[in-house]
Amino acid sequence: MKSYGQYCGLARAAEILGERWSLIILRDLLVGAKRFNELRQGIPGIPSNLLTTRLRDLESAGIVERSLKDRHVVYRLSEYGEGLGPVLIELGRWGSRRLAAPREDEVPTDSSLAAALLTSRTDVSVRPFTVEVTAGPAVAHAAVHESGVDVAEGADPSAQVFIGGTGLRGLLAGGDAKTAVADGAVTVAGDESLLTEFARAFRAPLDDAASTPPNGK
Repeated sequence: MKSYGQYCGLARAAEILGERWSLIILRDLLVGAKRFNELRQGIPGIPSNLLTTRLRDLESAGIVERSLKDRHVVYRLSEYGEGLGPVLIELGRWGSRRLAAPREDEVPTDSSLAAALLTSRTDVSVRPFTVEVTAGPAVAHAAVHESGVDVAEGADPSAQVFIGGTGLRGLLAGGDAKTAVADGAVTVAGDESLLTEFARAFRAPLDDAASTPPNGK
């Protein structure tokens, strides 16, 4: 870990968070505690030895801690690391302003989709519901509270509403839900009336500089 040689809180934070893959590891741990292999599978681009190094660095910084669960080592954010939660959420919101159509080599993961639900939760009050969301190969689910949300990776067969389709990004950017469904850009199953609540609960606006996502009507 390289020092910037400056007595500055931001410089100290950048020493840790500026290392390649560190923010992505923290994003996945923000969603929930994970075993090493779960982190490795959720971040397919990171070599195992580099993941080991980054976890060791984050532990040394007091941001990540290890514990035993069912005889397996799991990694989680420490109390100090949980203080990064609002920072990571705001960074995700900031980055999503230019996140339109994916680049050719970009695919969503279960963890990144769960994090997207976490970062795009608005402060609008809605009636509570549960939702499973699919984006390409990624699946995540959420329990949406009146003024908050709990997210997790993977499917939830007991969810009240199931939402997916190529127009999901456009819907989050503020697209009309009924039009997106009518055009086939967004699919919905279960309690279809909750699609309106979903569109109110989650919003990730796009800057004018970002290109319109496919089927983002």
